[in-house]
Amino acid sequence: MSLLLSEILASGVLAAGAPQVVAGERAVDAARVRWVHSSEVLEIAPLLSGGELLLTGGVALLALKAAAQVEYVWSLAARGVAALAVETAGSGRHLPAELVAAAEEAGLPLLELRQVVPFVEVAEEVNRRIVSAQVAALRVADQLSQALTERIATSGASLEPLLAVIAETLGVHVRVLDTRGGLLGEAGQSPDDPLEPLGAELSVSGIGVAHIELLGGAGADVETLETVLARVRSIVALALVRHSRPSLTRLAEDELVRLIGAGGGGERLIELSQASGIDPERPMVMAVVRRPADGHVDTEQRTRRALPSTLVVARGDWLEILTPLRAATQAERARALTALRSAVAGTGLTGALGPTAPTVRQASFSLAEARTTWRLGRSARGADAVHDATDFLVERMAERSLSRGVVDALVEEALGELVRLDQRSGGELVRTLDVWISTGCNATEAAQILFLERQSLHKRLRRIFLVIGGDPRGRGQLAGLALAVRLVRGGAQLRDDS
Repeated sequence: MSLLLSEILASGVLAAGAPQVVAGERAVDAARVRWVHSSEVLEIAPLLSGGELLLTGGVALLALKAAAQVEYVWSLAARGVAALAVETAGSGRHLPAELVAAAEEAGLPLLELRQVVPFVEVAEEVNRRIVSAQVAALRVADQLSQALTERIATSGASLEPLLAVIAETLGVHVRVLDTRGGLLGEAGQSPDDPLEPLGAELSVSGIGVAHIELLGGAGADVETLETVLARVRSIVALALVRHSRPSLTRLAEDELVRLIGAGGGGERLIELSQASGIDPERPMVMAVVRRPADGHVDTEQRTRRALPSTLVVARGDWLEILTPLRAATQAERARALTALRSAVAGTGLTGALGPTAPTVRQASFSLAEARTTWRLGRSARGADAVHDATDFLVERMAERSLSRGVVDALVEEALGELVRLDQRSGGELVRTLDVWISTGCNATEAAQILFLERQSLHKRLRRIFLVIGGDPRGRGQLAGLALAVRLVRGGAQLRDDS
């Protein structure tokens, strides 16, 4: 449980310190305080877990050099600290401009306490409120769990009455969807001004059987809903299994994708394909989409609408997707990629499409390469939400076939100086070279992709050519450079000789 930072500031618990928000004001309204901690230790960040309101007397902090103060701020921001409050009372000066600027850039709310405030009393008061809120939420969860158990005892495992109890107790709209996105049941009025739905997988013996969502209005206590949902979802899952068991076809589909993910094969793979209505000799392609732990049912539904014959199985933080193709052609695979990108567009999620599998026997390779492509795509910070394994062929082959030492030596020889220049200056010279080569050395197209004026692109290229020893065109160097920049995109590490 946590409290809003804005609520703590408005409560007056820090009033004695005459608090002033001197940086990160835009983050104050959204910041949530999970705990209050006070410390003068400068290496405190590794000991924190995020969400803390950190109180410090500032004596040790303000004695540091500016660079060390900036590093302190960034270390707290990296740990997800909710806010930093520094007491300047008695120091005769305000917080240094470098410290304030660092907090503003990091988005860390920075409070200056210009009067003495008893940190122990502040911590006790705020932490007491947090614990009280947590106890209240657990009490609601216990009461609802008991009510659901009693309803099952008196009315059986019918889903609708259970959802009605949840909706009435929490004042939310609740719905349950199966693993394919179909509506199994719902209850409660949909709020006029809804928040983002809270969802969780309903699983039995580790197997996901459905997905439950709570939709609250603007005044809903989100953290209480999260606490209650974590407590009652197992009851709903057990009742759901007793009430409506999945079909044999559904079980075969889920087991097929699970077996592919585990790298299994043989006759069992053929049997499950046939039981799922999929021709085992038909070409297919596997894909993955990374999703929040609470699920993203809409993406599943959109994927199925775009590709009706697709199997989509939710497994933890991932959607694993099997798409049969009409033919093993690039056009068919491109159709699947377009549909998947359309399904993911606007969701904030990322995914990857693997290479075509000629039959179901090669589907595990396609899925493994999709996972590798997702990781490489995230490392390369590409613009696409769904990465294409074809675009990362060199990186995938190099990762599988070349030793770390060979990769490092190749990149060092071709691009070492250029990469180190990028590392020191925070530039994008390697990416610029990659785009330029990928467009067939077409300056106009490369400038458009990089959102640069052609003149600016040519300036970058001149700087790149100076570092790599000249224009590589006509000198037999383009192939080697293309391989090296792709290896860097894949995360190759270099020695730092600077």
